[in-house]
Amino acid sequence: MLRAHLLLPALLAAACDGGQPGPSNMPVETSKSPAAAPAEPAPAAEPALFASKDGLVAAPRPSGDGWDCVEQTATEPGQEATLIKCRRTDKSRFFFLLAKDYAVPPDQVRSAEQLATDVFPSTYQKLFEKFEITEAKPTTRAGKPGHELQISAVHASMGEIRKRELVQTAGDHVFVVSAEGLPDVFAAEASAIEAWFSGARFKNLP
Repeated sequence: MLRAHLLLPALLAAACDGGQPGPSNMPVETSKSPAAAPAEPAPAAEPALFASKDGLVAAPRPSGDGWDCVEQTATEPGQEATLIKCRRTDKSRFFFLLAKDYAVPPDQVRSAEQLATDVFPSTYQKLFEKFEITEAKPTTRAGKPGHELQISAVHASMGEIRKRELVQTAGDHVFVVSAEGLPDVFAAEASAIEAWFSGARFKNLP
C-alpha cells in the first residue's frame, strides 16, 4: 500500500609497506600531517517509495518479504482517482496499507471531519457486518490538518477486523491513508503502519 536498508559506514583501509627503510634512506621529516578526522557513520537510507505511475501518490514500501504492491487509477472527468496498496501475500494473515487521492464533484465537497464521521460510515456499513468507531479525532499529517478514525469491525468472511483511516482534503480532492487487517496482524505491523501514515505523499496536497 511503499525495502529499507542501512548503509554501512565507509571502511578506511591502511596501506602498509612490507619493508622498513634503513637509516641511510629514511626520508627527512619536514612536517607532520594532521591526524585524519574519524569517519562519521553514514546516515540511514530513506525507505524506498512505492509510487503511482502518474506521480500523484507515493508511500514507503514496507520492508521485508511477503508484500505485493499495486496501483489503480480512474480517469473519468470530475471523478479521477489514484490509489496505491501494499498487502500481505499470505492470505491467512490478511492485512493491507492504502493511500488514495480522488476527486469529487463540487456539490460533494466536504470537510475532512464530515467525510470521516458522516460519509465514510455509510461505506463501512456496506463493507462490514458491523463496525464501531472506537476513536475519532482531528490530527495533523505532513503539516496538514485532517481527521483520523480507529475502527473495530466484523467482516462476513474475514471475521474481526481492525482499521485505521486518516482523511485530508484540498479543494475537490480527498486524500485517504488507511491500514486494515486481522487484529493480531494489525498489531504486529505497527511500525509499517506508522511509516506508511507519516511517509505517504500526495502531489495534489499543497
